[in-house]
Amino acid sequence: MGWRDRVLVRWVAAGLLAATMVAGTSPSVEAYYSSTWYEDADGYGKALRQQHSAHVPVLVYFRVDWCPHCRALDELLDEHEVRTRTNQVIKVRINPEHGEREKALFKEQYGASGYPAVFLLGEGGASTRLSNAGPPERFLRQLPAAEPAGGDTQEE
Repeated sequence: MGWRDRVLVRWVAAGLLAATMVAGTSPSVEAYYSSTWYEDADGYGKALRQQHSAHVPVLVYFRVDWCPHCRALDELLDEHEVRTRTNQVIKVRINPEHGEREKALFKEQYGASGYPAVFLLGEGGASTRLSNAGPPERFLRQLPAAEPAGGDTQEE
């Protein structure tokens, strides 16, 4: 990555941080870093509790096993740079086919109708739908900038 790209990334990150603060989330005093993915409706509840203490956004990812676009997004989320950045937010993966509570989150709470559906939930409750299209740089531009940290020290 050239110096122009690094400057652009920093500029975009600063803008995302400002937008995140306006949306009701605030940067954590202690940086959050975790590779944990919470699962389904129970995991969603845990993610919200974790958000209350960590003060970071929640990435809510609705997917189903049979969806080829979901598998493509899984690959994107597994890329090193994307994984590193998503480890700085709380993550929950929900399969609406796993039960009524999961289906209600998908359809009623988030108003989604197709897979995959990805949202960034701010601490104030405001959610923003993210594009799931690659390349990784495009997806990363939608995530808030966070302080670098190490280890899975913030897990519940």
